[in-house]
Amino acid sequence: MEKLLLIDGNSMLFRAYYGTLSRGHMMSSTGVVTNAVYGFSTMLTKAIELTKPDYILVAFDTKDKTFRHEMFGEYKGTRKEVDNELVSQFALVREFIDAYPIPRLEISGYEADDIIGTLSKQYNDVKVEILSSDRDLLQLIDTNVEVLLMKKGITDIKTMNLQNLEAEMNITPSQIVDVKALQGDTSDNIPGVPSVGEKTALKLIQQYGSFENLYAHKDEIKGKMGENVRNYEAQARLSYELAKIDVEVPNSITLGYASLCSS
Repeated sequence: MEKLLLIDGNSMLFRAYYGTLSRGHMMSSTGVVTNAVYGFSTMLTKAIELTKPDYILVAFDTKDKTFRHEMFGEYKGTRKEVDNELVSQFALVREFIDAYPIPRLEISGYEADDIIGTLSKQYNDVKVEILSSDRDLLQLIDTNVEVLLMKKGITDIKTMNLQNLEAEMNITPSQIVDVKALQGDTSDNIPGVPSVGEKTALKLIQQYGSFENLYAHKDEIKGKMGENVRNYEAQARLSYELAKIDVEVPNSITLGYASLCSS
């Protein structure tokens, strides 16, 4: 079976930059900081050598607000400003990818996760490997889709598939969203249900099977936790929509466009 490698460009870019800062600032002959460019190029080359894909595409976020911001104006509102020295390298990294050349894609109104999710479902007749450090992408795992979680650069990768996701967490890919809807996510400023952390959220979803079934039996849940689950149902439902990756992003991408051989 042919293989499509989908790379979370933002995830790799941030890891490339901060992973090389311990060596100090790398500079071009003109005094431009190049840590992110150097790290990204090294990681990308190693990723191709490791996975040996037939097709490849790098997806990026855009500067624009997304449909999630329209649903919840405070989405990702608690994030710190990105280091200016990293921001200055965004364009350079894109130039490097284009010069390789490797296909890249960014779509206004959507995140890289949505692009990756859409393409992973769009091409279900090939093996899809998703390279990222973002565990949100575990919801995309399928019979033909694996997530390669970057733990430390490109040298320490954990392959997540249907089998080990179930073995480690005792949940299915679709339940990743159910759990996050309840526990929330401080990094994305997704509110969730107050006082429901990851362990409690996992326990509830394992017990009831799904987010919807939990709320169909919400009156059965005892104590303060049950009270919060009921009182914050609207907030939990909003969190569910924020956490769910859109797998129907309009696009005209073909496998031929993502062909590594023709790049």
